[in-house]
Amino acid sequence: MRPFPTAALLILAALPAAAAPPILQPGLYDISVQIVMKGMPMQMPVMKLQQCLTDRDIADGKAYASNKNKDCKIGKLIQSGNQVSYDFNCAMEGGQRMVGRASGTTHATGYDILMSGRFVPAMEGMGEFSQKLSAKRLGACK
Repeated sequence: MRPFPTAALLILAALPAAAAPPILQPGLYDISVQIVMKGMPMQMPVMKLQQCLTDRDIADGKAYASNKNKDCKIGKLIQSGNQVSYDFNCAMEGGQRMVGRASGTTHATGYDILMSGRFVPAMEGMGEFSQKLSAKRLGACK
């Protein structure tokens, strides 16, 4: 057995981990939210908010949900390289729930996420929705 090919394979195997981009940094973020409701003639305007994201928010996926609803559960969170995906299940007023799947890209100072889901039961004839989240880091939390 030649040592060179074995060493080369070990180096190649380590490259994806070494090349992984940095994860989202904690801090104050400017977040844009665009909601599209299927079956609604008029769509909602883009909403903007600022949110302070902590290391814990990033680790448990709540940073990517951009929802102040404490009754949202994030499951099946996968953060790999610059890709993130998760399931969400949020309790709403009146016993309704908002459930679905989200995926997108992230980098050290922001993210772009597309959430697709449905209301259970349908809310006044509106069942399905999509929501686009875009975030940009402004700096440290105040």
